[in-house]
Amino acid sequence: MEDRCRVLSAALETLDDVFYVYDADGQLTHWNARLNDLFDLTDEELSGMAPTEFFVEDDRAAVEAAIGEVFDVGQTTVEARAETTEGVVRFELTGRLLTAEDGTVQGFSGVGRDITARREREWHLRRQNERLSEFADLLAHDLRTPLTVTSGHLELAARAEPSEHIDAARAGLERLEAIIDDMRTATREGTLATDETTLDVADVAAAAWSHVETERAVLERPPPILVAGDRERLLRLFENVFANAATHGPEDDGRRLTVRVVPTAEGFAVEDDGRGIDPDDREWVFEPGASLAADGTGFGLYIVRTIAEAHGWAVHVTEGDEGGARFEFDVDADTTC
Repeated sequence: MEDRCRVLSAALETLDDVFYVYDADGQLTHWNARLNDLFDLTDEELSGMAPTEFFVEDDRAAVEAAIGEVFDVGQTTVEARAETTEGVVRFELTGRLLTAEDGTVQGFSGVGRDITARREREWHLRRQNERLSEFADLLAHDLRTPLTVTSGHLELAARAEPSEHIDAARAGLERLEAIIDDMRTATREGTLATDETTLDVADVAAAAWSHVETERAVLERPPPILVAGDRERLLRLFENVFANAATHGPEDDGRRLTVRVVPTAEGFAVEDDGRGIDPDDREWVFEPGASLAADGTGFGLYIVRTIAEAHGWAVHVTEGDEGGARFEFDVDADTTC
């Protein structure tokens, strides 16, 4: 037993995290040396300290509430800042109730982890995303005005003297509109999915199908597939997958394209019997600006991936049962780093 205690004590001293034990009165009784180092306090000075004494004034109320929670429900997690020998550190603090064999409450133990760098990265990423979204909105606003004016002049010119050159110019403007829409979506859909509810993939897919030009294609309605998701974003996801299938469908031989949405062990998949995607291109097609079509914007499948990842899903493309493309969505994937 003594050997086990020595090994356990030595293991705790190797932690970069702070380990602590408080008694039933909320006084510090055991800790590792990391606590001494961070606060430059001796064992005598640390003994008996209350949890709130370590943290800045603004965060003490949250720490006090967490202590109440651990005694009420048996566990807690809270974040609080402290002034340490390494500067101001934001800790993620855990607490677990300690009880004797007869159920008597003896106190609680836990770990304090330095999450300062992680929170700073998250903050900078949020600001970067906000700036990117703002830039996309401003750019879209500034582009739409000259596009609208140019479109008006083209319509007047077409009435006066129809020309294939005017038709080509009109098609170019429509492509610019599509790029603007996709650019704005790409900068927004990567944020965390909100308003998640239980949805039937079959219903969302059928609604999205009606929004896409699929004159030479047919959708085989899937059986009910229930997922937790944001309906509006999933509509966008299916619209882009279906548009990709229609664009890269069968060669112009009169054959209709068949698209299926099927349940899988991991979630669901969308597959077609079109031309498929070359194995060498299957990761590349998800990159922003990537397009295998001459008139593609290159954002469609990038948007599909960002929406999937916003839900915590993974998506990858492979070959369908009939040689076309198959997009598989793993709804239980862990996409965190």
